[in-house]
Amino acid sequence: MTNPNSTTDQQKLQDIGANLNRIRVAKNISLDAVANKTHISKRLLEAIEAGDLQELPEPFYIQALVAKFAREIGANEIMFQVEPQSDPNTVSSSLPQKNSRKYWLNFQLRSLHLYLLYILLVIVSARGITTLVERPVIINQTPPESPALAPKAEPKQSDATAEVRSQATPQFVSQSNNSEAVSVGINLQERCWLKVMVDGTVAFEGILPEGTQRQWTGKEQVTIRAGNAGGVVISFNNEQQKILGAPGQVEEITYRIN
Repeated sequence: MTNPNSTTDQQKLQDIGANLNRIRVAKNISLDAVANKTHISKRLLEAIEAGDLQELPEPFYIQALVAKFAREIGANEIMFQVEPQSDPNTVSSSLPQKNSRKYWLNFQLRSLHLYLLYILLVIVSARGITTLVERPVIINQTPPESPALAPKAEPKQSDATAEVRSQATPQFVSQSNNSEAVSVGINLQERCWLKVMVDGTVAFEGILPEGTQRQWTGKEQVTIRAGNAGGVVISFNNEQQKILGAPGQVEEITYRIN
C-alpha cells in the first residue's frame, strides 16, 4: 500500500533539493567541497539535490543531512520537515532497509582510526615481549638454608664427613702487602644465589642467571657467599681461578689484605 506521506516527502525533498542545487551552483561551490566540509558522502548529497528518497536513509536523518548541507552553502532558511504520521513505522517500512545500512556505512572507521589502533597493538606487544626477557632478580632476604637447585650426585661419604661439608666455613686468603686493593671476580656456570660483602657492606644479594660475570673491588676485604658453590668459578686479583665448592653446597670465602 502506498503511503501518502511518502509522496508528500518526495515532492518536498525534490523542491528543497532543487533550491540547494541552484544556490550551490550560483555560489560556484562543488559537491566535493561540500562533502569534505560536512563529511557527508557525495552520493548522499547528489540524492538530496535529486530528491531521491530511495538513495537516502529514513526521513529523520534526512532532516539533519539537509540542515548541514544548507548551512555549508549559506542557505540556513532551507529545512526539510517530515509530515506527522499515524504509524511511526510507516515511513521507515516504505524505504528499503539497505538505505539505512548505507548511511551507517558512511560512519565506519576511517584510515586514521585503524592506524591509531595498529600503533596501540604494537605498543602492547612490545611491552609483553619485554616482560619475558630474563633479568637478575634481587631478593632482599636471608639466604636459604639449602640451595634452590638439586645437588648433583656425589660419591657416597660418611655421615660425619657430610655434616662437616654442610657447614660453610669462611676461608681466608691473604695477599701480599704490595696490593693496594682486593679484587674478586665470579663466573657463574649455573644459576646461583649470591651475597657479596665489600669492606663490611653488602654490595649485592640476589639470584644471578647462568653465564653471569661480575667483579667487586674493596680496600680491605671481599666476602663471597654462594648457595650453589659448585656453579661458581672465582678469581682473586685476576690471577687465581677455582670452583668455590661442591655442587649444591653453601660456601663462603673471604679475600683480604694482610
